[in-house]
Amino acid sequence: MKKYRNQIIKKPEKLSSYLFYQPFLLLIIGITGIIYNFGMLASPYFEGRLIDGIQDKESLNSIYILIGIFILTIFVVQVARILKRYFVRRLANNATYTMRLNVYNNILNLDSKDLDNADVGLLLSRAISDVHNSVESIRKFTTEIYDTCFLFLFYAIYLILFDYQMTLYAFIPVTISILVAFIMRKAIFSATSQSRKANGKLSGNTFDLFDNAITYRIYGRDQDNLKKYDETLTSYEKKTLKASLLTDTMIPLANAIALIGLIPIIFFGLQHVSNGDNLFAPIPKIMNETWTIGQFSTYLSTFVLMASKASHTAKLFSAIEKGLASWKRIQPTMKPYKGYPSLETVSFSPDLEVKDLSVIVDNKPLFSNLSFKASKGQIIGITGPIASGKSALGKVFIKKLDYQGKVMLFGKELKDYSLPEISGSVTYMGHKSDLLTETIKENIAFGESRDVIPYLKAVSFEPDMDSMPLRENTLVGNEGVKLSGGQQERIALARTIYHKKNLIILDDPFASVDPQTEKEILASLKKDFLGTIVLLISHRLTSFSDIDSVIVINGDGTVSVGRHADLLKSSKVYQNLYQLQSYSGEVSHHE
Repeated sequence: MKKYRNQIIKKPEKLSSYLFYQPFLLLIIGITGIIYNFGMLASPYFEGRLIDGIQDKESLNSIYILIGIFILTIFVVQVARILKRYFVRRLANNATYTMRLNVYNNILNLDSKDLDNADVGLLLSRAISDVHNSVESIRKFTTEIYDTCFLFLFYAIYLILFDYQMTLYAFIPVTISILVAFIMRKAIFSATSQSRKANGKLSGNTFDLFDNAITYRIYGRDQDNLKKYDETLTSYEKKTLKASLLTDTMIPLANAIALIGLIPIIFFGLQHVSNGDNLFAPIPKIMNETWTIGQFSTYLSTFVLMASKASHTAKLFSAIEKGLASWKRIQPTMKPYKGYPSLETVSFSPDLEVKDLSVIVDNKPLFSNLSFKASKGQIIGITGPIASGKSALGKVFIKKLDYQGKVMLFGKELKDYSLPEISGSVTYMGHKSDLLTETIKENIAFGESRDVIPYLKAVSFEPDMDSMPLRENTLVGNEGVKLSGGQQERIALARTIYHKKNLIILDDPFASVDPQTEKEILASLKKDFLGTIVLLISHRLTSFSDIDSVIVINGDGTVSVGRHADLLKSSKVYQNLYQLQSYSGEVSHHE
């Protein structure tokens, strides 16, 4: 069955695509379904035969043979039922796998800006519950087509063989029950849609409550936030209860209406038995030609089963409407699967050359006319006042911000880089550590097999592990909650150098570590980054005297570029930053 799990749907925007791409499974389900549902007629048939056999005082051997055939038939029918259910479940599991694969693929292929602005609760709801409900509608539809529609058809044909006129009378309330179920589907669809929306909102609030629990506690907003969450939960419960109530009421209501058909059956059927009337179209050697107690029992049992199945059309409508409500939510994102491209490294030249670079954000010029050069093995510091544009410069190199001017990165203009080339040539460490709820090792290696210990040593993390019994196999908790800010930063930095590319951008990587640890890490990085250009963005100037060059973004649109010692003489902004940190003890006073 694995070949179905790995197939890519050609038309993912159509719900039926997730059903019909598995023709072999559908064929098996069809064969076993027909055997099972046709065989379900065996129970009322053999019950009637046994009643007539006992009443006619047939020999015990004949009755035993009849019972043996009955048991064997039921066994075959139940085996067919088991196989049908198994293959329906296999079909549903494959559809779930394929649909979720497509949902995740579309989420991961979102533009970075769209992903940043996405509703996390909505994405989680789509990927988990909406996919589940959509596939459940496929599964129940497939199941009910055989267990309701085919079985209903077999029962109807069988009953007409007894008496077509009485069957038509009995069918009137059955038809009404189906019509009631059909009408109620709209109310169920509306209630289910509201329930799904409430579920998405609840997922978002739950994520927010968990993700920002410490922040709410610090500011004393726990109770207010819990009250808001309780209101969302109450709304969800009410809307879900309404949807469940409508769904659960529809089947017994439809069943009660359908069973009104017993009235003409009892009225006409007892007369047929009393008068010994002939059946309308009995099957030779299978059915008696006249009405008997056994025949009446067979007819009555068959109708009750058929009425029950008719009421289950309500279940079919409910499953379809519930699935469509969820499918409607995820359909806009169900686009054709896009393969994940392999990383490509650009290496026409070992140098980075920036000329007359200008960056404008929200119609506000951050800086202009920035020019500098860097070669592999060099570390370039970037600093400036708060909100001057330091991080914006770093984001230029991963194509998250547009720019004017010329940026020749390893012999190719940055604007001409594809995303695979950016991923293969540039490593970026942002402000957030973005740790996974995994071990330290997994947060660094991302599934690769190389040893992580050398990289933890490079960021001075080994002493921290001495207090951790599991060392690199220690779980960090949600977003690194079990670690200090400095530990989180150093693990993120270890991950960055573990996956280092020809250009590494470090955005404030030492904000939560002490100056001595910063110097130790930087000294280690210098040895490891001989074949790499490093752009070190920092508001702290602890180690800037030891790096190759410094870019100062002044905050007024101008920039200054030079060595640390030269900038202390020529740049007023740099002087002020350095002196302020010297007074606070963040940098040493020697030059």
